[in-house]
Amino acid sequence: MSLRALLRGSLLYTLGNFLPRIGTFLLLPVYTAALGPDEFGVLSLMLSLSGLLAIVYRLGLDGALLRFHFDVHPAQRPTLYRTATAVTVVASIGLSLLATLLLAPFFDRIFPGVSFLPYGLLALAITATTAPQYVPSDLFRAIERPGRFVAFALAVFAVAVAGVLAFVLVLDMGAAGGLLANLASGGVVLGATAYVIARMRRGGFDLRLARETLRFGLPLVPHGLAGWVLNLSDRWLIGLLIGMPAMAAQAAVGVYSFGYVFGQSVALVAMSFNAAWVPVWYARGDAKHGPALLREMTTLLMAGLAVLAVGVSVIAPELTRVLGTRRWGEEAEVAATVIPVVAAASLVYGLYFMIVSTIFLRRRTAGLPLLTLAAAAANVGANIVLIPRIGVMGAAWSTLIGYGVLTALTWWYATRSYPISVDLFRLLLIGGAGVAAVAVADALADALTGPRGGLTASGMLHLAVAAAYALLLIPVVRGPVARLRDLLARPAAD
Repeated sequence: MSLRALLRGSLLYTLGNFLPRIGTFLLLPVYTAALGPDEFGVLSLMLSLSGLLAIVYRLGLDGALLRFHFDVHPAQRPTLYRTATAVTVVASIGLSLLATLLLAPFFDRIFPGVSFLPYGLLALAITATTAPQYVPSDLFRAIERPGRFVAFALAVFAVAVAGVLAFVLVLDMGAAGGLLANLASGGVVLGATAYVIARMRRGGFDLRLARETLRFGLPLVPHGLAGWVLNLSDRWLIGLLIGMPAMAAQAAVGVYSFGYVFGQSVALVAMSFNAAWVPVWYARGDAKHGPALLREMTTLLMAGLAVLAVGVSVIAPELTRVLGTRRWGEEAEVAATVIPVVAAASLVYGLYFMIVSTIFLRRRTAGLPLLTLAAAAANVGANIVLIPRIGVMGAAWSTLIGYGVLTALTWWYATRSYPISVDLFRLLLIGGAGVAAVAVADALADALTGPRGGLTASGMLHLAVAAAYALLLIPVVRGPVARLRDLLARPAAD
């Protein structure tokens, strides 16, 4: 595979991964116009709950399926996919019933001011319908069909957008309408999964494969749950710890989620690149040039993510002022302070993805839950200390702390089984220059246009600084790019 092919695939996977998630970003004007901060907070809380439950529903099979695709004989692959789908469907039905019994009586205590009917029930329904989404996604990644991956994501995205416009904007159903839109996209997931499985005419359920994939995947469940704590638990903790009445607490969650959407775009790009990188890495990671490939690709990825992180950080004031409405007022501006910290956390998360790929290569997933649990504990502890003191910014800084601990521990664990080498000088240069660029952009904007200066003047100034930073990195990555071309041109077994 050439570097151009890898980057093209990464771009398509980025688009495919962005489409389901970018709906929140593209529809922010709709949400801010139709929903108050408290309603947007309820929507964010319920979607975060669905994200938590999805980790349990999938039983780690979303991580096992792609790995086993390359391990089993091609003739067994239909059986592999049918088996994984069957286990997920059965688990989704059983766990939804169990969750209803356990959550319904205590729901408004866990989520103050939010009732189980309709919000909790809709969250469970969304989880059950979207749980098998990994089946077609992993198949398209494994057979290197990014176009089909994008088409699938586009269908899910289009239905979700149509649902939001219908239920939230036209019918004015509030947070419940946003959840119904996500439920409608879950129907597309079920239909696509059924179609993919029906096309695999051979194969049936294999109990042995079910056991093997669960043996690989189940250790990933606590790993995924801890990852949820790092990614999404801060919404729940803000509501519990910020020390405000229920409505005001939900509004604070909404403000934080507003800013988090932009900062998290860096992590979404990292995850999307990982979708293209993993099949390439599994094929080449054990070769002699595997460590060198990891080193150069890490440098190139971190440079690209850093440019995006700096871009969204410096333009944050303009983004929030444009998308914020009179209904949100100055609360929208608070979200601008969240964006740079979350973007920095996402940048660290991108480095984690590269390091953790060596652990999956060596099949040492049993140790991952301990690492993520430790990082999640650090995140929760930081939230408990910081949120009562500095509000939603405490949640943002806690995210950075959690990702930092996760990446450091993963690096330590990965070096026990794989010879990891990174270009530390270039990585420090990329990070240091990025911090300086954000500081310079803020200082220049305040000095030349004032804190509430014209959007056009301040926006152009911020974009100029971001562009200068991107140009500065060109000579930094020139060498890694040249070496990557050579490494990717070598036979996978070399």
